[in-house]
Amino acid sequence: MSIFNVNMRRTLLIAKRDYFGYIKTWGFWLSFFMPVIIGGITALIVISDIDLSPVRYEAIYDETGDYKEKIIAAHQRDNKENFLAAIKPMISDEQMVELKTIMNTKDFKAGTEYLNEIIPGNKDFNKLMGKTIFVDLPSNDLQELKEYVSGNKDLLLNGNKVKLSGFLHIYNNPELITDYWSTNFNNPPVVNIVDDFFSTKIQRDYLKSAGLSFEDYQNLDNKSLKANIFDPSKADTGDQAITGADRLPFIFAAVLSIILWLTIFSGSYMLLTSMLEEKLNKLMEMMLASARFSEIILGKLLGVAALTFTSMLPYLILGLVGIFSSILLGLGGPNLSEAIQKTFTLKMMSFFVIFLILGYIFYGAFFIAMGALAESMQDAQTLTTPVTLLLTACMFIIPLGLESPDSSLLAFLSWFPLSAPFAAIVRLPSDPPLWELILSSSILALTAFGVILLAERIFRYGVLSGSGVKGSLNWIKSKILRRKTF
Repeated sequence: MSIFNVNMRRTLLIAKRDYFGYIKTWGFWLSFFMPVIIGGITALIVISDIDLSPVRYEAIYDETGDYKEKIIAAHQRDNKENFLAAIKPMISDEQMVELKTIMNTKDFKAGTEYLNEIIPGNKDFNKLMGKTIFVDLPSNDLQELKEYVSGNKDLLLNGNKVKLSGFLHIYNNPELITDYWSTNFNNPPVVNIVDDFFSTKIQRDYLKSAGLSFEDYQNLDNKSLKANIFDPSKADTGDQAITGADRLPFIFAAVLSIILWLTIFSGSYMLLTSMLEEKLNKLMEMMLASARFSEIILGKLLGVAALTFTSMLPYLILGLVGIFSSILLGLGGPNLSEAIQKTFTLKMMSFFVIFLILGYIFYGAFFIAMGALAESMQDAQTLTTPVTLLLTACMFIIPLGLESPDSSLLAFLSWFPLSAPFAAIVRLPSDPPLWELILSSSILALTAFGVILLAERIFRYGVLSGSGVKGSLNWIKSKILRRKTF
């Protein structure tokens, strides 16, 4: 077969032609630098300390006089708990105990000073305390308060004029009806704060009626038995408890599967349009005068593969910069280095490259054959719909790999060529036997080789005959089914 008679010089010339044909366009460079531009803007916002979400100044008009201070105190406690939860991944357990002691015995400012000492970078930890600030009522007149909220009057706070974002009105009646007034009704955090407060109040009152304490109930709930997760397959000499470092490889495998999907989808579409354009413009006949079918197919696969890798390069660079920045700034906590070592293993990266190449060749050959058969863009879209639906269905493999890496369905999909590239990658963190990965990649390689042979036959017939789908069906009837065509 002609697939074995490949002149690499001609193949690489065809690959070079396809590669630079896209590289020279303005659209490619716009898409190439777009992630760099977005990343730069994001970094500038972080460095410049630009606040994208403004602080909301809220007030409480409490006619009962019983709930205003309690609501604000409850909100401050919740802010403190959320702050500690956000800081926890960045520091060790011993440092967390010290931080809690400082905040309980002193104040929040002393806690942030301690964090600036142990975490480099001089971060503004105040932003982690929330964007809702309760202020004193500027007036006890309901109509005048509405003027403040509408922006007709400014609120003076520490000598500065600010806008009152909203106010909560608690009526003095048995039902404790509450109204919230604000021009920004799409984001009313005070409503959630008050709902949580009164929900807790109902629980307190109910327990109190039975002579029970809500605080005791919370303490008992905090002391309740909680199951710890261990993995017996981890080294016996180390800690077998499951940490975030153990879960990160599964997330990384899911990201790799998405990258594979994007690579195949974008690369295959470029192969299709390139093939169709050259066929319609009669350039394919000129190429066939100096190159074989196999050389054209392989040349296009190589050219578009190089183009796809080039277009993905900014994302890879930004990802590596993000990882190393997290390590240097200590954003991922003390376990980040351990998590990276477990994620970027030789086995993971080797088989990712293998399945990336095989999956690209497998699907790329399909799209080349369809481009050779298509007579118009509408015809090409009709032909590629089934394959596109299959590619879309493969995206559902990713959540399956995250939730059930030991699923028998996932194991089956890793043997099935259409889904093998994605299923095999998401299975890698669960450490499947090496023979399974080798056999799965071998089956995919043989199937991809068969698809290339088939694509070459379809490509030869579609280009030389100038026929589309109808002509191909007649060829199948006459050559394979041995039926007469009319």
